[in-house]
Amino acid sequence: LAPTLVVAPETDLQKLVRAAQKEGKLTIYSYNFTGDVGITVAGAFKQKYGIAIDIITGRGAEMAERIRTEQRTGNVVADLMDANSFQISNIRDASITASSKEIPVFQEKDAWQVNPMIDEAGHIIMHTLSYYDAYINTKLVKPSEEPKSLRELAQPKWKDRIVMHDPMFSSAVSDFFIRLLRRNLVDLETVRAVGMNVGSFAINAPAAGAELAKGTYAIHPAISASNYTPFLREGAPIKAIALEEGTVAADLAIAAIKGSPHPNAAKLFNNWLLSPEGQTIYQKALGGTSPRKDVPDFRLPAARTTPVRLIGPTEEDNTESTRLFRERFLVKLWKE
Repeated sequence: LAPTLVVAPETDLQKLVRAAQKEGKLTIYSYNFTGDVGITVAGAFKQKYGIAIDIITGRGAEMAERIRTEQRTGNVVADLMDANSFQISNIRDASITASSKEIPVFQEKDAWQVNPMIDEAGHIIMHTLSYYDAYINTKLVKPSEEPKSLRELAQPKWKDRIVMHDPMFSSAVSDFFIRLLRRNLVDLETVRAVGMNVGSFAINAPAAGAELAKGTYAIHPAISASNYTPFLREGAPIKAIALEEGTVAADLAIAAIKGSPHPNAAKLFNNWLLSPEGQTIYQKALGGTSPRKDVPDFRLPAARTTPVRLIGPTEEDNTESTRLFRERFLVKLWKE
């Protein structure tokens, strides 16, 4: 008798790969997968699975509104939205995200230094730990002059020497200051005074970073390491400093979109992005920190600080930040 051929059943990952490859492509609306980072991530994913990625970049609020419009018109283009959990919670609360809870990578229960599922339903998936500190231009700020607190940045000597990304568009700025206020680590008048000392509100974090790198401004508070990786790699005179009020540990996240044209490709991308391979490729390109235990911290030396205290994200933080961002809390405090 001929030996019986035993065929192993398909794994969950193999089934997902087969379904995703039938769909053949993927569209991501992204704040973080920009420039060389986006090229690296899309190229690695396509090389592994043969699935092309179209990355459309923009500010979080703009992308969220575009996704809402697609949902209303029934012409859904986005498969995934990549931003921070604050922005993604806005579209989740509007019931236009889909769960990624069942992707195979989440079977690795002990792989994480921080649980990447921001919400229990698996709609908001953390792919990067992001530490918000202040960055200084070392040619303009001598070691003896480095501010140690936001209270110092509220003093007149810092008038017009601060650059910040615009709170009208940036949820990161809002989240940073609101978390400190919620924990009584800074008072409202100090926050108001810091804002009054800002010389320029840039349209986004990279634009603010460019102004700091050129030496137009001396300090940029409430910003993460990944925004400064390109400047540091080019040798810009920049370094991070920790302020005594605290370092805010935020997250960069991703969400699958309900009713998207390529739902399996979206799940496969999330699974790959959170795998050791995907995290190593992405974090190395980004200069960032992974929620996984088995992936190195790729922040450059000048971006590393020793926090006085580390303030982690909570669902309550996101809820309050969402409310106050919608109410234009910092815009009213600083610009009106």
